[in-house]
Amino acid sequence: MVTAPLRRGTEFGLCSWTITWHGPASAGPLLLVVYHRLMRCAVWAAPEQLQLLQRAFDTDALTCAVLGCNDPAARDSMAAAFQAEPVDDVRQLLLSPSIDAAWLAAPGVLDADIDAMAGDLPVPVATSAPFVEGFQPDLYGKDNVHFIPLLRGGPTWLAASGCIELLGDVHCIQVSATAGDHQTSLRALLLDAADLVVHVAGMPEEVFAAQSGGPMTPDPTDGIAGHLTSTMRFANGCTASITVSDGGGSWVRRATVLGTGGRVMVTDEGVSWTDPDGEAQEAPPTESHATAGALSQWHLCRLGDHKPDPQPSPDVALLCETLRLSCVTGQVEQVDHVARMFT
Repeated sequence: MVTAPLRRGTEFGLCSWTITWHGPASAGPLLLVVYHRLMRCAVWAAPEQLQLLQRAFDTDALTCAVLGCNDPAARDSMAAAFQAEPVDDVRQLLLSPSIDAAWLAAPGVLDADIDAMAGDLPVPVATSAPFVEGFQPDLYGKDNVHFIPLLRGGPTWLAASGCIELLGDVHCIQVSATAGDHQTSLRALLLDAADLVVHVAGMPEEVFAAQSGGPMTPDPTDGIAGHLTSTMRFANGCTASITVSDGGGSWVRRATVLGTGGRVMVTDEGVSWTDPDGEAQEAPPTESHATAGALSQWHLCRLGDHKPDPQPSPDVALLCETLRLSCVTGQVEQVDHVARMFT
């Protein structure tokens, strides 16, 4: 229970809280008494994602109320760990009564049918994996499903975006991300990095990418794993590079933006801005949320508070497909050429 003095006429807005007033109706301070109610989530997870869920629900703000998994034994044991109701079908999970949000944490779940169903639900649906049906740009840029954790929607980005605006012309962008222990997929890391590049610099003209450490097939619906690195050239002379890996062990995301006004570095822990003379400029401090689970927790709480984050656009999906195709062909690929292949 939280108590605070409050004067009449004060406005407030809280999610998943029960609010009662104690005090006389006459003028003078009133006492606001707030009883916290856990936000109830329904989660579809892979058997290997127990640690991810433990970090996400290590809070008094969220509870895993319903849990689903393709593996019956893992489903029952994971549900027991959270005292959650076990379910064996993702559609049944999305229709669970008395939940505040749904989270599709496992890869290979989100398809066009699930996306359409999510658009008709009364609760927000989050996903930590891209669509499974290859390149379908029409599925992106909508509010049916919210991709988390997106660096551009994370707790440090507000400070970062203000610094980047002060850089002036952007000359170069480098985005790197590593993860492991089934925190996320390589395709999800690529989508996240491409989203930041497109947001800051727009669409490149040409890309070259290579992948190692796992199988790579021409089928766009097949998953990819291992390590992927790429370089990009833009019409205005800007350059960009992406390096992502799902075999890097710990969760680390970093974006470096170079421009006329110096260098801005963004991580999940904070932001730094150095001017061309090497002087560190002020950047507002932020809290650390540097695990996939803790970041997912932060985003889920925002969704429960009706604060959706920015989402990848169709251009981001196009860039990801162009990078994937370059990995397959071993050649430089033009983004416009790949776009014409699908029109």
